Amino acid sequence: MGKSGVFLPDLEIQELLNAVQAGLLLCGQDCRFVFANGVALDFFSRAGLEMTGQSCHKALFGNDARCEGCPASGEDQAGKRQALTIKGQGGDIYLKVFCQSWQGQYLLTIHEVTQEITLLRRSDLDRKELQAKNILLERRRRLNQEEQEFLTQLMDNLPDALLAVDENFLVQRQNSAVQDFFPGQDGSHCYTLFGHNAPCPGCPAQLGFGEANGKKKIREAGERFYTEIFSVAPNGRGGLLLLRDTTRQVGLIGRIRAQREEVDSKNKMLSLLADFGAYLQKENDVRQVADYFLDTILPKLHAGAAAIIVNDVRAGNIWLSHQRGMMDAEWKAVTKACLARDLQQFKAGSLVADTDLPWRKSGQVPLVGAQEQRVGLVLLEGEPGAEELSLLRLVTEPLGSYFQNQLLLRQLEEKANRDALTGLFNRGYLGQALEEEQEKFDRYGVHHALVLGDVNQLKKLNDQYGHEIGDQLIVAVAGALRKTLRNTDIAARTGGDEFVVLLTNSTEEEAGHFVDRLQGQVFSGLNLPLPDGGEFPVTLSLGKAGTDRHPPETLMKEADRQMYAAKKKFYEIVARYR
Repeated sequence: MGKSGVFLPDLEIQELLNAVQAGLLLCGQDCRFVFANGVALDFFSRAGLEMTGQSCHKALFGNDARCEGCPASGEDQAGKRQALTIKGQGGDIYLKVFCQSWQGQYLLTIHEVTQEITLLRRSDLDRKELQAKNILLERRRRLNQEEQEFLTQLMDNLPDALLAVDENFLVQRQNSAVQDFFPGQDGSHCYTLFGHNAPCPGCPAQLGFGEANGKKKIREAGERFYTEIFSVAPNGRGGLLLLRDTTRQVGLIGRIRAQREEVDSKNKMLSLLADFGAYLQKENDVRQVADYFLDTILPKLHAGAAAIIVNDVRAGNIWLSHQRGMMDAEWKAVTKACLARDLQQFKAGSLVADTDLPWRKSGQVPLVGAQEQRVGLVLLEGEPGAEELSLLRLVTEPLGSYFQNQLLLRQLEEKANRDALTGLFNRGYLGQALEEEQEKFDRYGVHHALVLGDVNQLKKLNDQYGHEIGDQLIVAVAGALRKTLRNTDIAARTGGDEFVVLLTNSTEEEAGHFVDRLQGQVFSGLNLPLPDGGEFPVTLSLGKAGTDRHPPETLMKEADRQMYAAKKKFYEIVARYR
């Protein structure tokens, strides 16, 4: 970059400048670049900026004129500091640029502050989220206060006496009807209303309100008779006592019994939901949860055969499938139908076609997580009525949330199986995916194919320009592969310059079309910019194999054979670099 009359650092100084972890650019009197260290070259490469023959104000700021306060203009000999944002290939790059005179020329120091600015923005988002949460908490507090006031009004409007007591029968709250029923009585404890100094003889709650929940006791006070109804408090500590004057209401006994049955039914449903919620909180084995749902919960709500299917984090795959009351052939047909691509879009409204179910009448309840995303299905023999469906949703809603939380954990595990350089999957994850695809092939006859790729001339690039540029070539290949994949396919980096693409639900012929598209469209004309201004062609040698022509266990070997044949053909045309 130097020219006559311009100070150009000698090799020793250049090596020293290259060791600096900040970007250093040296400009001549005309502000054109004469030297850039490795960090500065990296900035320009990632930002896609051109250096050759450019002035600093044109290359960095897009200005034809020199920057205001530039030392080269003699306005500010102490130097000039500016902030700069560059639209890079991987997102915005934030820089601080400091310019000062040096050896009769001008030295630009570049510091990247992308991470600091990103953290500041993230901190601002966290602060706003906290503010929103505080607003919601305040709103919830006001609603709770309003609910308490409404509850007091509601209790006072009841014609019966209602008391809320703790485990020791101490009255916590009572409505105005208590004083109407027992004028002048000490109401510190519920039993004092009946003239006792200790719990009433035969009180059902002496062993706890959990034992007394829903029970009734006929009480006599003076010339009046009361029916005392016991209920456990919502928090499980203490209970509610409802005292009803039945002196003139003996004829209403039938209605009271009917009401009790309804309360018992609702209590049983609430108990079922509570038990199921507690089970979901403590059980981490998803298969145990599926069995518990099918064997313990569902039979209390629905009669007939049933099944549960849960999607996997990898599209085109089923994570969990359990059934009760279905023949093996029927179940095989149903699970194969769930592998259809439209059902693998995870939309809440996606259901299995009725023709794929073995029953004359059937019902389907989606298991839905957050953002209305379907994570699975519950399949039922027989069409549930509206009331039954409403009860089923009470248990499938927490079940859907449970499975989504488990899937989120699997997604975290999946991130650990990513290649650090390219972001593609690694060899371990590929092996797991191949086992899953082979199981689908063995069980349902669903074909899959492999495409192996090996980057050409990587050693030549590494030797001439360094491994950093070689890594850029590998990243470019990974990015091109990622853009061509369907959501059900995966790409993995299995070696330094080796890639494997797993095409699900595909034959070898379809894999051939995929290879043709890669060679004819994706990599044709794709070049990697080089530091010296040149370009390096991005090419791959590719091989393919599908289960419609080869056994699953030989796919990798066959695709590898074809790949090396393609590489040999490539080097018959292009001289092999050694």
